[in-house]
Amino acid sequence: MSLTESEQRPSRPRGQLKLLAIIAVVVGPIALAALMAQLNLGMPEGHANKSALVEPAIQISDWQLAVEPVGYGAPWRLLVTHTGTCERQCMALVHEARQINVAVGREAGRVTHVLASPVALRADEVAALEAQFPRLERTTFDSNAYLKSLQTQPDSWLIGPQLWLVDPLGRVVLHHSASQPGKDLLDDLKRLLKLSKVG
Repeated sequence: MSLTESEQRPSRPRGQLKLLAIIAVVVGPIALAALMAQLNLGMPEGHANKSALVEPAIQISDWQLAVEPVGYGAPWRLLVTHTGTCERQCMALVHEARQINVAVGREAGRVTHVLASPVALRADEVAALEAQFPRLERTTFDSNAYLKSLQTQPDSWLIGPQLWLVDPLGRVVLHHSASQPGKDLLDDLKRLLKLSKVG
């Protein structure tokens, strides 16, 4: 019994389908990943800071800012600085720092909020702050050293009150613009608290 010619030859369409399947298995995921990256679909959220990174690095000691403790086990600090009197915009930043501190939730004990002034506050200013923000720490700094250290930073950081995130080792890590939502700094702080074992 002899095989016909069609039975002797392997089926061409079936062989081509196998080749196409192998190519699809190898090339398909690469093409799909490239398309997802291009269209930003299903991509994990990036880990870029939402607040501005302070570079070159500044230490609070550069500002002759008097806070204790500094080092392992010290808290993270939401630091509001002002070079004049702490009026409406300054008080709004103090309030925002407090809200961020509270919003950290169970990690709130690892964070403090601080107001740094170029001169000691008057008794009436202290009383007003204590009434509104009973857990607010207050300290002083050298305004000339402060302004000098910020010469390489954006001009807007030199004008008016500012909100900073200071790590437990005394490094000024992030600057938060008053025009940004407080949630941006909150998100950055939560991520840092999760990653850091220092404070």
